[in-house]
Amino acid sequence: MLNDSIVNTITLLSTMRRALTLALSLIACSIAAQDIHYSQFGNAPLNLSPGLVGVYGGDMRFVANYRKQWKTVPVPYNTFSASLENKVYLKPGKYNRFATASLLINYDKQGDLALQSLQVGVPLSLTLPVKRNMYLTVGATPMFGQRSFDTDEVTFSEQYIDGMFDPSAAISEDLTVTSLKYFDISAGANLRTQAMRKRTRFDFGFAVHHINRPAHDFWASSVTDEDEVRLHQKWTVYGLGLFQLTEKFDFMAQGLYQKQGGYSEIVYGAGVRMHLREQRYKELALQIGADWRHRYNNSLVPRVELHYGTWMLGATFDWDAFSRAGKLISDRRGGPELSLIYRFFKIKALPKFKSCPII
Repeated sequence: MLNDSIVNTITLLSTMRRALTLALSLIACSIAAQDIHYSQFGNAPLNLSPGLVGVYGGDMRFVANYRKQWKTVPVPYNTFSASLENKVYLKPGKYNRFATASLLINYDKQGDLALQSLQVGVPLSLTLPVKRNMYLTVGATPMFGQRSFDTDEVTFSEQYIDGMFDPSAAISEDLTVTSLKYFDISAGANLRTQAMRKRTRFDFGFAVHHINRPAHDFWASSVTDEDEVRLHQKWTVYGLGLFQLTEKFDFMAQGLYQKQGGYSEIVYGAGVRMHLREQRYKELALQIGADWRHRYNNSLVPRVELHYGTWMLGATFDWDAFSRAGKLISDRRGGPELSLIYRFFKIKALPKFKSCPII
């Protein structure tokens, strides 16, 4: 009898764990607050705002981001993004007016259900000078997405009959539809102020994501159902600043506000960048700082970045030590995040000139 009791207890705990996994994963599918989210929001520019497409020094830019979180609960998240941008100058020899075409890929996987999200976007933007050392960029991101989950590892309490597991037993949950496809569009604008002879620069912008509010649930029989789940529009306002203090030191400051449905987020932080070497094309700098995030929990996000030439490697770790939610859900460990950026400069054509004829 004791052994039967132990077996039943273990079975019950396993069932409860998988039920929690299913509930959290399906909730993540449906609620509007589960957009791809990076603590290093400034190092994920195309996900932050279409207005940041093309806002960088150089002709091409590659960005990669990776985030792992909630490993201590049954629904760990793994998120990866990659993007490639290319500028097209509107007038030969003039580099302050250009259009930028990009490719953005987002991939997310979570939990025992292997809930997967794949997004492929084509961010486009136009950058024009407003006045000397000030540039306005407007952009839009049409995106195609797919979400799916796997039921092979899922069990339900109805399948346990008299302490025995029966995989053929009927269940009350409707899991006949395990994938969905949708079209999404976002837009944004960014204003860049750049000092002439200093490293000082400042970006201020906003974005509206999910303008068309695409359907985003696994239960609606068609896209015309009145009770289907649709993504709420997400509004984003941000500021990113670098201020040169001395020849060797810069001060970094950034802030972010996002609101989507009933959810909102505020992030602000600062840091110091130390220029260790200024040899042309082999510049070396180290940046250290931290951000503070207000969301459903409060998190301290220490940050370190290494800059070499046109490469940047960034690392952060969310520390949820200041909230009850962080203690209960993630054991006060939000998870690590990495970012990699590479900027490429093309060789520019020499200006045309008239040569003297040979006599």
